[in-house]
Formats: sequence, C-alpha cells, structure tokens
Amino acid sequence: MTTKTLSDKKEKTVRVFFALWPDHAIQKQFVHLAKTLVPACGGRQVKTQNIHLTLVFLGNVAINRLPELQSAASNVAAQVFSLSIQKMHYWKRNRIIHAYAESFPTELFSLVDALRNALSTAGFTVDQRTYKPHITLIRNAKNHTEIDLIQPIQWHAKQWCLIQSKQTDNGVDYIPLHCWLLK
Repeated sequence: MTTKTLSDKKEKTVRVFFALWPDHAIQKQFVHLAKTLVPACGGRQVKTQNIHLTLVFLGNVAINRLPELQSAASNVAAQVFSLSIQKMHYWKRNRIIHAYAESFPTELFSLVDALRNALSTAGFTVDQRTYKPHITLIRNAKNHTEIDLIQPIQWHAKQWCLIQSKQTDNGVDYIPLHCWLLK
C-alpha cells in the first residue's frame, strides 16, 4: 500500500480573471503612454500583450472547473460600448499608475454585474467590493502623477475574455483562454 503525498491530494489550479481585451493597436497606445511616464514615475511598465481592463477577478480555480466557468460566462449577454480613456492616476497603496475614464458607460457595469451573478449562481466566489475600472500601465511606481490626456484613447470594446495569469521566468503572462463578442 502506498501513501499519497500532500501534493498528490492538491487539486491543480490556474489563476484566472475576466477582462475586456483590447486589440493590439489599442494596447500599443497604452504602452506608448506608459513609456513616456516611466522616467518621471519609476517602476516598470506592463507588457503590451498584458494590457487589459479587469471585469471580475477570481484567483485560483481548479482546472477541472474551467468548462463550468466558461459555461456560466457563456450565459452572459453584453452590449457593445466604447470607452474614452483620458485620465492617469497613481494608487499609492498598490504603487501603480493606471488609466481610466472620467465616466464609464453603464454597459460596462451591466457586464460586470451580469458576470458576477452568473458566476455566483454557478458556485464561484467573486469579489463583491465596489468595482473600480482601470487599466494598469506601470507597476511599482515610485512617484505620483495625475495627468489628463490631451488626446483621449478611444477604445471600442469588442470582446471580453477569460484570462489565465501564468507566472513565467520573464514575469507574468496573461493568456486568453476563451473570448466572447460583445453584441
């Protein structure tokens, strides 16, 4: 008879979240903005391919529950909307520089609420704190910045995705696992 080790008993998990996922052209606009701020703010800019706007963060989810997670999300219907990102801000506690809109469309909040409800109904634990949409551009920033962009970044949101956050030797990579089109 063999004894199982603790690692044998642990379920394999992946770290996941739902996000609005911009196309590469929009990601490049945000990265260009971050590059101009790093000399004044310090820190390190987010990789181009990791630029996103989080909708719902789940954290570690058992791999065998991913189909259930995708199924719950598939029941969410969301309308197309546009974002006009024109502000930059520093969150001292998190030490990030992030971009945000002066006002976000109600369709964004409807999508977040619908996702939270669908995931909760399916038995997933979701964060119930007030949703504060933002796009992280710089991590470990050392200095404060408040900037209004002269030319706002216009983002026509086309899709939202289930994203895996995977630690690699070169930092964190965000890997889209499944995407849904906004209608």
